[in-house]
Amino acid sequence: MNLQKIKVYHLFWIVSLLIVIIGITQNNNLKATLDINIHDTYFVVRNSDATIFLFVCYFLIGLGYWLVQKVFKKRLVKYLTIIHSSILIGSFIFYWMVVLLVKLQLNDRTYNYSDDHEIINIILIIEFLITIFIATPIYIINLLIGILRKGQTRINSAEKV
Repeated sequence: MNLQKIKVYHLFWIVSLLIVIIGITQNNNLKATLDINIHDTYFVVRNSDATIFLFVCYFLIGLGYWLVQKVFKKRLVKYLTIIHSSILIGSFIFYWMVVLLVKLQLNDRTYNYSDDHEIINIILIIEFLITIFIATPIYIINLLIGILRKGQTRINSAEKV
């Protein structure tokens, strides 16, 4: 397979499938939860629900890119697409690298700290904020520019050549 034929929506769909695979393999216990403590409030989310939510988010992002490029036959802003996909796919890869390192570090220690997963929580919060305040506006702006662009579509420009 030629790497140049892989489109950005393919990458998001691959990541969404990886999320499902990781979610299924990591959810040995059906009652496993993700506990988020914000001040005096605990938010408790089942891991399977978080897996489904992330799968739907990444799949819909890929679907948005696919719709603009294939259905509307419009071009997206290349740099915005690269920045957005780098943030989201890069944060996914970075998160799992941190989780792997923390698990390896926990296996090597003979003692445990009370907040072993504090670094994972900090990474999650930073990635969430970057995703909400940087990546999401870039994605929306990119799709709007692609849809509303009055220039030639990809098909028209290909026909002139």
